[in-house]
Amino acid sequence: ITALAMAAAAYALLRYPKMPMPTTESLRQTDLATLAGKTEMWLESQRPALPAPAITLMQDIGLRLDQLAPQLQNLGENDPAAREVRKLVGEHLPELINGYKRIPETLKRKEHGGKTPEQQLVDGLKLIDREIETMTGQISRGELDKLATRGRYLELKYDQAGDPDKQM
Repeated sequence: ITALAMAAAAYALLRYPKMPMPTTESLRQTDLATLAGKTEMWLESQRPALPAPAITLMQDIGLRLDQLAPQLQNLGENDPAAREVRKLVGEHLPELINGYKRIPETLKRKEHGGKTPEQQLVDGLKLIDREIETMTGQISRGELDKLATRGRYLELKYDQAGDPDKQM
């Protein structure tokens, strides 16, 4: 009976549909709350087409997206920061990588405009990585300010309540 149950479970798991891999188009249309996670999945699927230095940067961007994801949960779709994140992560990043992938292999290491396409890709990924870090800081700064305000309010309210000389 146990072997039969294990065989049935294995069959069910093999037949169970896998999560579809995000596409460039689906990244543009995904909701803000899942954008960072789906972008990270899409980036991982692009790994075989990228040169080694870009893979390292891609991993850094994945870490930044992990940091950004919880903050996106609290942003409204029409928030200016949300629009900037969507444009950077859902449009510019995929366009940069897809543009690199469309270049023939024989031309990827030849200079064009002073840099090779590989160098241009790496430079673009560095900029995106820095911009995601900046956006994460800007979004969290609002929460940090709120926390400081709450802390100051509590100090004023309760520190003065315990000391009759400080009360007005």
